[in-house]
Amino acid sequence: MRLTGPALALLLLAGCADGPAEAASQEATSLPSPYGQLTSDRWAWGAEYERRDLATVPNTNPDPEPQPHRDHPWDLALSPDGGTLYVTLAGNEAEPGSEVAVFDVQQRRVTGRIEVGSRPTYIDFHPSGAFALVVNQLSNYASVIDPSRHEVVAELPLDFYCNELVYSPDGRRGWVSNRYLDQVLELDFGGGGYGAVVPRGGFGAAPFLDPEAADVDLASTLRASCGSARCHERTRGGYYAGPDRLKAYFSALENAVPGRPDDSLLLEAVLPVEQGGFADERTRSNLHAGGLPVWRREDPEYGQVADWIARARPGPGIPVGNFGSKPSAMALSSDGRHLFVGPQGTHEISIVDLERGEEVAGIHVQNLVTDLAVVPGPDGRDTLVVLSMGLGFGAAKERDPYGGETTDPDSPLAQFSVLRDIDTTEPLPLDQQKLLGPFDAIDGTAAFKMADIQNDVIAIDLSRLTLPGPAPDGTLRHALRANRYESHAGWVRYTSDSAEILPQDISGDIPPELQRVVGAFPEALDVVGDRVFVAMAGSYELVEWRVDPTPDEHSERMVPVAVYPTGPMPWAVAAGQPGTLAEGLVFTADMLGETVTVVDTVAGTAEQYAVGDLSRPVPDSNAERGEMFVTTAIFSVDGDTSCTSCHIYGASDGRGWGAGQAIAQLEDGMLVNGGLLAIPQLNNLFATQPFYFEGTHTAFDAQFDDAREHVALHGFTAPNPHGDFRGIGHPLPEEERPAEHEEIQDKMSTASWGAAYHDLMERRDEHARRATMRWFGKAFRFRDFQRFIGEYQAAETRLLPNPFDDRNPSVRRGEQLFGDLAVGCVVCHKPPSFTDKGEELYNNHERVLPSLISFTPRETAFTLVGPHWMDTVNGYRRDLEYWEPGRVERAEGMVTTFPLRGLFNRPFAFLHHGRAVSVRESFAAPDHYSLRRFTYPVLRGGERVRPSGLERGFNELSFLGERTYMMDTHGATSHLSARQVTDLEHFLLAIE
Repeated sequence: MRLTGPALALLLLAGCADGPAEAASQEATSLPSPYGQLTSDRWAWGAEYERRDLATVPNTNPDPEPQPHRDHPWDLALSPDGGTLYVTLAGNEAEPGSEVAVFDVQQRRVTGRIEVGSRPTYIDFHPSGAFALVVNQLSNYASVIDPSRHEVVAELPLDFYCNELVYSPDGRRGWVSNRYLDQVLELDFGGGGYGAVVPRGGFGAAPFLDPEAADVDLASTLRASCGSARCHERTRGGYYAGPDRLKAYFSALENAVPGRPDDSLLLEAVLPVEQGGFADERTRSNLHAGGLPVWRREDPEYGQVADWIARARPGPGIPVGNFGSKPSAMALSSDGRHLFVGPQGTHEISIVDLERGEEVAGIHVQNLVTDLAVVPGPDGRDTLVVLSMGLGFGAAKERDPYGGETTDPDSPLAQFSVLRDIDTTEPLPLDQQKLLGPFDAIDGTAAFKMADIQNDVIAIDLSRLTLPGPAPDGTLRHALRANRYESHAGWVRYTSDSAEILPQDISGDIPPELQRVVGAFPEALDVVGDRVFVAMAGSYELVEWRVDPTPDEHSERMVPVAVYPTGPMPWAVAAGQPGTLAEGLVFTADMLGETVTVVDTVAGTAEQYAVGDLSRPVPDSNAERGEMFVTTAIFSVDGDTSCTSCHIYGASDGRGWGAGQAIAQLEDGMLVNGGLLAIPQLNNLFATQPFYFEGTHTAFDAQFDDAREHVALHGFTAPNPHGDFRGIGHPLPEEERPAEHEEIQDKMSTASWGAAYHDLMERRDEHARRATMRWFGKAFRFRDFQRFIGEYQAAETRLLPNPFDDRNPSVRRGEQLFGDLAVGCVVCHKPPSFTDKGEELYNNHERVLPSLISFTPRETAFTLVGPHWMDTVNGYRRDLEYWEPGRVERAEGMVTTFPLRGLFNRPFAFLHHGRAVSVRESFAAPDHYSLRRFTYPVLRGGERVRPSGLERGFNELSFLGERTYMMDTHGATSHLSARQVTDLEHFLLAIE
């Protein structure tokens, strides 16, 4: 650790047992943070700011296909006069950029580049116009650009993984969202210069280190009750109350929750059960030593400690959302009183009261938020415009206890599994299938599986928004739930114009007037007057919307009025304001295209100009072709869907999905759904093959189970947005066509459409040839995407460097627990990949093990077949991985080991079913006393899945019901103290 100045002095003055020698022995360790959570070393107690860039994560692929260098334009901002456009060039995870391009608006060309920090991902001008701040994702500082000189003139100390920035109208304050802290940092611009972070909250040190100034000596109070009895004179149970005052302070803050005495282990561990503690709880392992309470609530010692905790607040910023909220987009209300913060890890927009400096309520939208903005209206009728993805997640619309959820096998609506003969891939007879019973979840939409992928825009009338105040237990409430496709006076939710366009789509479920979102993947927006310009990253379009704050019909609050083409993947929008040189112009940063699109809304034109590296055209490698398929919707049959509709930002949308592997059937062969599966991440795939939990896929197994979802054969049984392909058939006569075992989902879903399987495949190939001719300059058939996607998945790790302080004492203790064979984590999650996919799993081609976590019946409803195995069954020999016979789910309930690298950056939906919604839930035992309270009720499809409001541990195998289980199946954690559970969680979050 960096023991300098006051930190070293206080450590020595506090009476270390070994004086300076102990300080010297801790050189490899940082001090904990006083803010009540794990942080980077930027916020370690006593630390001094040190400017740093995070080093990139090495590629685990030893021999990747060489890739062109790309700059990847990411964000942009116009100078106050509209004459200059500044474009951040973020690069990628392996080669982060460090420049901002200067684009002359009138000359339409780049006139220079400015060196900034590592991976610049956001830029915005201060209201004064005197400077612009560039937020650098992999740097713990923002770069300050002087627009008169086109150069960096200063740096503003921040933290790693800051995302977006907003200013108060007078420019005296600002707020920046931070992804890894789940907080919003406050900035002060009132003292001159270029601003500074105002750290908030924390636990006071004076009651331990300077009691005369604090009027209370908590170190002595705790020592008299705990340390003098020689129980905690040395650390026991993760707690210390000995003579070292600084160590006692650190131990106290590690066992306390800022502002919440009743949820703090420091007090729960010493109170009797009758007063909310567990000191004398003798039915479980979490009782206090001897089963004896130390204090009661009426004791003065309890009051002193409770008051110290109650005065503390989380920090260094303002916490927002549930665990793992990953805040990003922000918008300020017109009156400057409330900040709206959009999450990318959970599904609640946080509402922050800036006068109180804390979150006060939320808006449930049932998916992550990509961007949001406030559109001012007359008489305070402001509209909050929110960009999100569809609210459905492939599950059933509602509970059906008398139909599909029946446990009566003789019911005509009973639902059964789709288990297959692994040699032929054909489904087993119905009498060999399993009855499934209740759904895992519902989502409120009639569509299921991947037909539920949609693109949403939500309009909220802020004048009608009522903040409900906290719940009786101190948690926050939702101001509203915008998780239905409905129109109201207070809010309207729109979805894709193609939501019901294909033959397999269920029509009549969504009001036609709400199906008006043009394009795919709404990523970013900007506002000019009553116009909102939305970048549709998945379909390469810019859509202009008009906002009417007082429509005659609620559904008319927002209307799309124009669509403009952009370069590949428009990732950000900047609209010229009236009276500037850019009036009437709108700009997009085209991340995959290396261009800026300039849209002239008056002339109705759109033109692209290079700002990045186009020394090699886009796309110029198989991996880049695969990236286009994976990340955009231009090849999908309805123009709406892509892999990243669920694997958003290479991770997930934080929800379990009713994907193909959880499909079920009725007796007549019709396919239905009602089960959930977690969405795997698209990083480090080369090192973690085979992937999918069932171990059935390698990097080049992407044709059927993945790519096929977006270009489904039944989309070609009738005209689709790409044309009418019904006149196209297979070139060979039917009797000469090769025999083929059809992929079961295609077979069942196309059987009633009157078109032969081979004809539909030929139509799909023709669509692929037309689309690739346009975008690649060469025609490819659909199977070629298998190679492209495989190259994309294996080319790079796409892991981002970890921001947490890995020398934090809690992380170090957690690392020891992780490696302790008595706990068992390391047995399956082996470094350096923190998984186990190796050849040492003898005679186990899929690298699977018996499940350590209980399945629902619907999780094991479908035998998953890898595309290579399907090729083998059909007698097709491919040149990709020619040595590989293919993989198939040979036994239900066998799974691969989940990889742990980059855990901090993933939305928290873990385990095979995605039901663990925090890191702690994934390994803690049920009802462990370390489980914490959620900020908001946890909802899935409108249903509350944590009625107690507390985390639920999933380290169990359930046999007889919700609360009848065998513990310690997923590592031995039930015996761990609460401090040890936290330490283990901190280590998991710190794994890079």
